[in-house]
Amino acid sequence: MKRNNLKVSIMLILSLLILYTVVLNAGVNKTSATTSTNPLSDLPSLDDLIVQSPMTIDVDSDFESYGFPGEGSAVNPYRIENYNITTSGDYCLNFGGYTTKHFIIQNCFLKTDTNYAIFLGKYQNMAEETVVILNNVIVSTGNDGLKLNGGISSTINDNYIVSFTGGIDIRESDFTYVKNNKIVAELGIHILDSHGVLIHKNICNETVGVGISVENSNGTSITHNTCSNNADTGILIEDSLDLIITNNYLIGNFFGMRIVGSSGSVITNNHVETSTSYGLSMSLSVGINKIYHNAFFDNNLAGSTIQALDDAGDQWYDELLLEGNYWSNWSPAVSSYYTIDGTAGSQDLYPLEVIPEISEYTSGYISFIMIITFLAIPLVVYSKKRK
Repeated sequence: MKRNNLKVSIMLILSLLILYTVVLNAGVNKTSATTSTNPLSDLPSLDDLIVQSPMTIDVDSDFESYGFPGEGSAVNPYRIENYNITTSGDYCLNFGGYTTKHFIIQNCFLKTDTNYAIFLGKYQNMAEETVVILNNVIVSTGNDGLKLNGGISSTINDNYIVSFTGGIDIRESDFTYVKNNKIVAELGIHILDSHGVLIHKNICNETVGVGISVENSNGTSITHNTCSNNADTGILIEDSLDLIITNNYLIGNFFGMRIVGSSGSVITNNHVETSTSYGLSMSLSVGINKIYHNAFFDNNLAGSTIQALDDAGDQWYDELLLEGNYWSNWSPAVSSYYTIDGTAGSQDLYPLEVIPEISEYTSGYISFIMIITFLAIPLVVYSKKRK
């Protein structure tokens, strides 16, 4: 019987551990956004690279024809690496889309004056999980820096991209990872018809258009990016469902963020400051988006001074926490709520007086320790009796 009691106590403790871990993780999400420093890996130096002519890879045998190291497997992919490909009238790297082998493009300098620097899937979509693009300098003065058609579960990390049009253009590439890229372009990152994409810790500043644009791409996560001083919008979402948009840093854009025709998303912990127009504009939604724990500073001061617009009727607070957003021009002495511009008549019913911060040891954590201590007493007693 004593052993059974011991087992029950241990199982109870483990269950509480799991429960409080979930609670604590939920609480940590309340911390405010911080600027992404975008720590790029050591970018390639031209002095260390091999000068190479543009390359076209349409079928698997082309990898062997060019003599790339590797064997094309997931653990030992073909390595297209350490090249300087500079051209005035061609793609630097052109993939037709008929390959099945795994490959990585890394540590290259790729520059073209007329076409895409890297075009993956020109004729048909790339094979699933075969594409990795890592730590390159990519320059295109005539078209997008990098275009990917297909390529489910591809990886695009740690690249520096300069383009007169688009930086990264991704289409029909579900569960693709776009992380730690720094982009200077007319449009920083464009995601179209690609679901479950993660856009994380990228820098898309000073475009003449939009920093990050997502269209018809459900389940996308946009986290810890910096999109500032863009002539149009920091982050633009169109016709997409169930997004997570959190911990992004949006300063000095015309619009901080625009959500058009999109629903079921959670927008939290973003820092939106000094937008010429609205910090956040919501329109044509067909369902509820939840917006809370964001910080809005001095947006739309040349307009109505209201920092956000909602023509759809979204929810500007969390109904369980009874907490909304921080608004730099709201005072509890004037009103208990914050009025949002727009035809929906929306309000933040629980505006915050300060930006919420969660310390390492919350009240939930302290309660957890007390419960564990209390439940551990019988175990200690049982252990001593056995001795």
